[in-house]
Amino acid sequence: MWIIPRPNYSASSLWTIIFENQFFQLLKTKPNDSLLGKLANLAVVASDQYPLTYRIIYKSKPQQIIAVSNSLDIIKDHWNFLIQEIIPKILQCDDVKDQFVITKISGMANCGVEEEEDQNDQHSLKEFKTQFDIDEKLVTCFICTLPTSINVLKPTPGKMFITVDKICFYTSNPPTRIMIPFFSVNSITKENTLGFIPSAIKIKACIGPDEKTVSEFSFHFILRDQAFDMLEQLWQYTMDQLYEETNGDSLSPPSSINTDNRALPSSSSFNDLQSIDSNNVNNNNLISSPILKPKTKQFLNIEKKNKDFQRVFKLPMDEELIQVHACWIVRNKNSLLGEVYISPNFICIKYKERFTAKKFTTVIHVSQVESIHKLKPFLGISVLTESLVITVISGRSITLRLFHCNEALDTMRKYCTNLQPKQRQQDEEYHPYLLKQPESPNFRETLRLETIGTNLYTQEPSIILEDEKIEKRKFEMWDNYFKKNGMDTTMSITRRLTYLTHLGIPEFFRGHIWSFASGACFMWEKEKGYYDNLIKVNDEILNDINSNNASPTLQTITTTSTTTTTTTPTTTTSGSNILSIESEKITQAIEDIEKDVRRTFSHHPYFKDNGPGVDSLRRVLIAYSRRNPNIGYCQGMNNVTGLMLLYMKEEAAFWVLSKVVELYLCDYYSKEMIGSIVDQNIFIELCQEYLPEVFKHLERIGLPVQILSTPWFICLFISYIPYPVATRVIDCLFLDGTTVLFQVGLAILKINKNAILAETESEVVVELVRNKKYDIDELIDVTFQDFDNLDEKIKNLRNSHKFSQIRKNHRIKMKSNSSFLNQNSQNNSETNSPTTQTITQ
Repeated sequence: MWIIPRPNYSASSLWTIIFENQFFQLLKTKPNDSLLGKLANLAVVASDQYPLTYRIIYKSKPQQIIAVSNSLDIIKDHWNFLIQEIIPKILQCDDVKDQFVITKISGMANCGVEEEEDQNDQHSLKEFKTQFDIDEKLVTCFICTLPTSINVLKPTPGKMFITVDKICFYTSNPPTRIMIPFFSVNSITKENTLGFIPSAIKIKACIGPDEKTVSEFSFHFILRDQAFDMLEQLWQYTMDQLYEETNGDSLSPPSSINTDNRALPSSSSFNDLQSIDSNNVNNNNLISSPILKPKTKQFLNIEKKNKDFQRVFKLPMDEELIQVHACWIVRNKNSLLGEVYISPNFICIKYKERFTAKKFTTVIHVSQVESIHKLKPFLGISVLTESLVITVISGRSITLRLFHCNEALDTMRKYCTNLQPKQRQQDEEYHPYLLKQPESPNFRETLRLETIGTNLYTQEPSIILEDEKIEKRKFEMWDNYFKKNGMDTTMSITRRLTYLTHLGIPEFFRGHIWSFASGACFMWEKEKGYYDNLIKVNDEILNDINSNNASPTLQTITTTSTTTTTTTPTTTTSGSNILSIESEKITQAIEDIEKDVRRTFSHHPYFKDNGPGVDSLRRVLIAYSRRNPNIGYCQGMNNVTGLMLLYMKEEAAFWVLSKVVELYLCDYYSKEMIGSIVDQNIFIELCQEYLPEVFKHLERIGLPVQILSTPWFICLFISYIPYPVATRVIDCLFLDGTTVLFQVGLAILKINKNAILAETESEVVVELVRNKKYDIDELIDVTFQDFDNLDEKIKNLRNSHKFSQIRKNHRIKMKSNSSFLNQNSQNNSETNSPTTQTITQ
């Protein structure tokens, strides 16, 4: 079968060449009893389908495996197809042959996956039922090996059967059966146990006689990532289920339903795995126990693709991927291989620049598309080089060359309803982030940044204005970037943008870049009118508060739907009880907000003495409490929102706050604060590893490191380090992600290491860190040079600590419930005892 091309790790001495030409090789395995051969055999037999006898290699640099099979007839058919169909086209496009071959084979591989799986489903299910007598729904299975001290050089292939609740492994020599409930898993990580082959998945689980007995299993695969993704998804599913059972709330943030301008979004309890009940298929907002759909593996694969799509492009968390096409992004000097992703609301492009492994992106909301048209074929070879030109309302054009050009064009036109030139002026007037192209060096006059910000940062007493020459140079670099890569929400994220951001965003552009880099602008574009609907209700609430005669009236937002308006009624089936609970939560949130709004940035003229900023801050916080009543309001949100209001208008600040709460600091502001607890445990581990002296000293003086770092993370360092430093940290955070919080925390401790070690009073250390005059450039250098490449490590630690904390909370609740039931039983027994005696007498 065709497979998605992957590097060929095997030594050539382990294979016999059957056919060969200048582009491809057809190989067959040959027996080898040497130590190297046995080690290679360990990897080869660990395929996720069947041991591979034949393979076809594409002779690129590095070589790629493009087809595998156990059947000589099937592999010959693939070889003949390459000779007849692929090689003639390679000869016509020698300059882009690698891109053509990889893209074409990947497309054929994706088409063949479902057919291959359908053929193996019944066989795998029968084998699973034979080996494991349990009533579990089989999700999928993989061929893998489990090396032991007995068979380490040549382990016998076995099968890993994955169900919704368990990991089951079976091998026949020696007969071994292992069952690992996902509930008992402590961690799932990728390992390179063979050194040069990324082959293993290590699972740590408590399957012994008690919870402290941890067993480790190292399963070997060749196509490891596919198995890892499936295991991680189902582990996460178990984690979310347990959290809901313990707390009654979902770990998932509020998710918008796919309609425009509804007044109040409904929080979905768990959108990843939906009910198979036919009555509930289209109702994703009901709070119900999720059950896997019949084709679980396919469903989970779709969910994985959607989540990756949302994560990579920082899109709203209910945006669903429709199509993906391999393409080339045509530039003046060269073309970059990439992919175009199409969803109902966005056209997204991902590509890789030369000499870097990092992927870069461009996101275009459909309302920003002015025109899409197809270019004439390049050199007359339409099958290879048909091109699309996408022009956005700011005038920028992006040219894509793709194979399935007509299919992509039809899909884009279906969702891009704003393709007429007459619409351009209307969209420009509405769009809050659109920047005008500067025509003179006087940026402050020509850039109409009042449309996206309030420019109140200049009133901050502690702001440090840069030297005029340095500031002008920064403006010029950013201006050059805008001219080349766009300057509105369709701006491309490249390696250059990362460099400029680490160098420091000019105060003048900061509000715009924050809303763009965080992805908040994409939520705004998709949910036009959403904030205005919330504000209408806010005004009613605030009028009640200002009356001082009664508590605020909390009414459920109801809207009417007509054929001429975009407002839609919010549907609920939970009854008056849920509405009453939500009203109570919002009432409590308003009371907490009132306590904090007047002491937020109280030194700043915009907020001082009940200034206009207080009302803006109150409106945004109350609006968010209605968007997400499960959280309502939590201390720390006021600092984040207050800072945003110095750089942008209310609606932009609202969406940035939504991104912070629901993505960057997910689960931080919930009642259990599980996200904060987990990340502090991770930070403790990182401090013990990278700064052991500082960690031990802080413990000795009675200042555990988490006492310092908890408010840093919850408030994004705002008010806990000098203002100019905090804004630079947020510059990097929104572009690079939450790993920056850990990196900056470590960098602050390292820079202050000697001063901290010299102090014995905890209060002095707190003030030292808070008020130190930092060299900001030094802090950024230490952050990204001394503590680089922590992403994967933090992800693994976060999963492990998160599940551990959820299990801990679950055990506490179970014990509490048990004690409560025992106490009730005892009370009932004591109450009924005299009555029983009287009857007996």
